[in-house]
Amino acid sequence: MTAGTPRVVTDGLHFPEGPSHLGDGAVAVVEMQGQRLTRVAADGSRSTLGDLGGGPNGSARGASGAVYVANNGGLSATRTGGYWHAPEPFDGRVQKVAADGTVSTVAVDLPGPAPHRPNDLCFGPDGRLYVTDSHNWENLRDLKPGRIVTVSADGTVRQVAEVPAMPNGIGFGPDGRLYLAQSLTRRILVFDHSPGTGLGDPQVFAKLPAGSPDGFCFDADGNLYVCGSVGHVVVVIGPDGSVRDAIDTPPGAQPTNCCIGDGRLYVTFSMTGELVAYDLGVAAYPLHEGDIG
Repeated sequence: MTAGTPRVVTDGLHFPEGPSHLGDGAVAVVEMQGQRLTRVAADGSRSTLGDLGGGPNGSARGASGAVYVANNGGLSATRTGGYWHAPEPFDGRVQKVAADGTVSTVAVDLPGPAPHRPNDLCFGPDGRLYVTDSHNWENLRDLKPGRIVTVSADGTVRQVAEVPAMPNGIGFGPDGRLYLAQSLTRRILVFDHSPGTGLGDPQVFAKLPAGSPDGFCFDADGNLYVCGSVGHVVVVIGPDGSVRDAIDTPPGAQPTNCCIGDGRLYVTFSMTGELVAYDLGVAAYPLHEGDIG
């Protein structure tokens, strides 16, 4: 695979994360320090889809044009190694941005002790929203286990797994299993999934040779594209768990998350405030969608 130099779709974003392909060359990204969900058109022009407050961290496309957002409440890393704090922080929650721009909260009373820091999310084949809560990830000296929680169509919130070492990116693969980035171990974990019985015990699917796994996406052939944020690389992992390729990103870019659409791999460079596109000629694995709230 030859990635080449990425094309900058737009720049000037305030810590972009969580891209979701909307079709027609448009991509929705959260701006964590901008506290909003932004639509980036194919020509790079931008418009605000919803003002969210806190620290929006990940997004997932839902049914009827809605986009769901994991909001960590108002915390972000910075270029200098410190933390950005929202002017008006709150405990983390899951939000919905409707097609008309209406912002609502679909889950706020999350399981377990605070702080709740929802990180990433995806819809499952059962119509539920699966959300990683990285808990107190900013306190590495006293890091507590994170969680996977689900939000059902009726708004019921339930913890389905406890995961140490910072659970991060999450998504269902073509094999029907649930994949999870465990950032501090550099591992991708995988859970067997059954709509009736929930999640099985996690297994190690792969380990990144460099970088800390953050967000990821699948192509139609089952290859997994994982953003190795602090390693400035996107690692391509085959369906068998072997490393197929590594796409280097510019030093200091910190790739945080990715999605596929229009044959392109879109990647958010958080520290340089860019959404970029690699013209790889790949097709996306179709994502599950749902409707909550």
